[in-house]
Amino acid sequence: MFTLSELEDKVRIEPAELGRPTIDAVTAVIEQLYLDKVVSDLGLVVTIYDILDIQGGSIYASEGAAHYTVKFRLVVFRPFIGELLVGRLTKCDKTGVHVSLDFFEDVFIPDHALPAPSFFDEAEGLWFWKFEEQPMWLEMDDAIRLRVKGVKFRKAPNAQQLRSASEPSGDMLGTAANPFAPMQIVGAVDEDGLGPVSWWDQDDAAEDMVA
Repeated sequence: MFTLSELEDKVRIEPAELGRPTIDAVTAVIEQLYLDKVVSDLGLVVTIYDILDIQGGSIYASEGAAHYTVKFRLVVFRPFIGELLVGRLTKCDKTGVHVSLDFFEDVFIPDHALPAPSFFDEAEGLWFWKFEEQPMWLEMDDAIRLRVKGVKFRKAPNAQQLRSASEPSGDMLGTAANPFAPMQIVGAVDEDGLGPVSWWDQDDAAEDMVA
């Protein structure tokens, strides 16, 4: 779920910060640039692990800032394929269900990855799994256990794409209908033991009573 990733970047230290120890000033800039942000093809940055190397320190007379080349390691959140996660159901629509991990919001379970047969009730705005002729509802704020099927990274839409998406039929990334998420986890709950945790807790309790 969490990995160490090594990066190199150029860091600019403002004149007002030059009185601080170099490593402290550099760390503060890297935190501002990376903390709680998604790095494409890596994942969500949770924290800085350490600073490996600092080179440079050139100061340009025209601006007074110092420029360094820094190698550092980050703790990054990026689940592996097949990993089990537990989140909270936050939204349902015809395309599937959306789940929050509290520290990461962009988890999506498409309709085809729900237990079969599942149906979307438009009046309730919820999905349910029809099990032995009984509806098993996926309720808002339910704790959901899912299996990771993929991790997608997306580029932010440009201005021309957003203008096109403002038309009535537009459904682009970055619009209210389809908010932009730089990283999206795609999950599935179509196996025994997956889906709302309460479904399986009830089964376990029933088995204990029989035993």
